[in-house]
Amino acid sequence: MSTHMKFVIGLSSLMFLPILWHFATVFGYLGEPPQTRGDFFLRIGLIVAGFVVLSAITASIIAARHGDDEVTPDEREWLIETRAERNGGWALMAGLVGLMWFAFAPMQPMDMANAALAIIAVGEAVKIISGLIYLRGKT
Repeated sequence: MSTHMKFVIGLSSLMFLPILWHFATVFGYLGEPPQTRGDFFLRIGLIVAGFVVLSAITASIIAARHGDDEVTPDEREWLIETRAERNGGWALMAGLVGLMWFAFAPMQPMDMANAALAIIAVGEAVKIISGLIYLRGKT
């Protein structure tokens, strides 16, 4: 597996740690969940900002050590990423259609926000898993 694919899969997998922590608080395992819209978006904003900063720092370190070619995907990796993104997009669309179904049931706004976040996380998981499957197979 190339450095680029390790970088992409590693960062995507690492993104799940704060998301898992968030849902652990939502289900009451690790502290208090966010109670207000501001708390929710502050938490998600910090997770996203941390992910962007970590991505930039890691990409800079890899580019400095190995050169820009190690961070840039080749044709096969680009095809794998494109196909994996497509699969993740289909999972995201299916989840959002399902969420529209539940939107007509009486749900609290925080439940709807957490459901949307869960759908995004599942879409990302589908992308990672399908990318790993495509990496193992012949593309």
